Amino acid sequence: MDRDYYADLGVSRSATTDDINRAFRKLAAQYHPDRNPGDRAAEAQFKRIAEAYNVLRDPKSLAAYDQGGAEQVRVDTGFRGFDTTEDILSQFGDLFGELFGNRVRARTYRRWSPDMDVEPAESLDLHREASISVFTALLGGTVDVPTAEGTAEMTVPAGTQPGRQFRLAGQGVRGRHGRRGDVIVTVRVEIPRRLTPAQRSLLEQARSVR
Repeated sequence: MDRDYYADLGVSRSATTDDINRAFRKLAAQYHPDRNPGDRAAEAQFKRIAEAYNVLRDPKSLAAYDQGGAEQVRVDTGFRGFDTTEDILSQFGDLFGELFGNRVRARTYRRWSPDMDVEPAESLDLHREASISVFTALLGGTVDVPTAEGTAEMTVPAGTQPGRQFRLAGQGVRGRHGRRGDVIVTVRVEIPRRLTPAQRSLLEQARSVR
C-alpha cells in the first residue's frame, strides 16, 4: 500500500506550507534521536516523518505525489527515502539547529572533527545526458544511465519534454565518509531524420485527431 505522507505528518491534504512546516517541527522535536537515544521505534518514526516532509515541502515533489503517489515522486525526482538518520540530519541541518541549538547543528555534519575537511555534497553528484527516441518521450519507457558504479535503468514517463531533468538518488560518487551523491540526468530527445512509411502514416493519423 502506498505511503500516506499527509497522515505521517498528521495534516490534511488541504494543508498549507505553513501547516506542513509546523507539523514537522513539532514531530521532529518529539522523535529527534537526541531526545530518544537508543530508541529504535522513535528513530523509525523520525525517518518516516522526515521522508514525508521532504516530499510535501517541495512544490515539484508535492505535485508528483498528489498525481501518482510515492512512485510518481520516485519517477519525477528520484527521491526514494533516507538511508540513515545522518542523511536526515544533513538534509535538515539548519532546521534542527533552530530547534535544538548549536549542539545539534554541529551534529548534522556527521560529527566530523573540526580539523576534518567538510565534504561538499555537490562534489559527489554526477551529471549525465540520456538520449531517448521521440517515441519513448511520447509513450514512456526506460533508458540506461551510466552511474558511478555501472549503469541504472531509469523510467521515462510518458510526455517527457526535451531537457527535463531527473535525479537518481544515491547513484553518484561515494565520498570518503560513506555518503553517496546523486546522478542528475538531462534528457535529450532524438528526432528521427527519416521515418518509415508506417511511422509516417501513424504520425499523420495522430495529427489528424488532435
